[in-house]
Amino acid sequence: MKNHMRFFSTAAILAILLASPTFADEARPWLCRDKPVFSYDRSMEYQVTARPGRQWRIFFMQYSPDAAHDGFDIVNSREVLSRGDPVAGNLAPGRYFAVALYREGGHWICPDYTHDDRNPKLGEVSNLCYGEDGPPCLVKLLVKADHHLATSPAP
Repeated sequence: MKNHMRFFSTAAILAILLASPTFADEARPWLCRDKPVFSYDRSMEYQVTARPGRQWRIFFMQYSPDAAHDGFDIVNSREVLSRGDPVAGNLAPGRYFAVALYREGGHWICPDYTHDDRNPKLGEVSNLCYGEDGPPCLVKLLVKADHHLATSPAP
């Protein structure tokens, strides 16, 4: 009987903690319905820009059956400045799911609109657009091969 009481007490405490505002503020990009994917066999560089108005955050995830979040591991996350200043970074070779979430009140929201305007002729691995309910693009993510980190061919 003591074990049952201890179990129910622990379950009640966990339920209260998970319902607290601290956990409500946590972004959960793996729950978004649309998770655009791109891959490349060499290092990549990315640039993210946002139009003024909302607070956005970009998440790069990789799928792994053993991952804690429905099979997704967050490997990189950055705040996207709403002043229009680009945020840039690098990604290792691999397959990535890219999700941009915006903050509304105390919650992170998945956008209803994503679109890829990739142009391989320009060396683009991905050129994603995110919008709240549709166009216009409020956040743009451009991913290209990272020519600075690329190794030179052997002589």
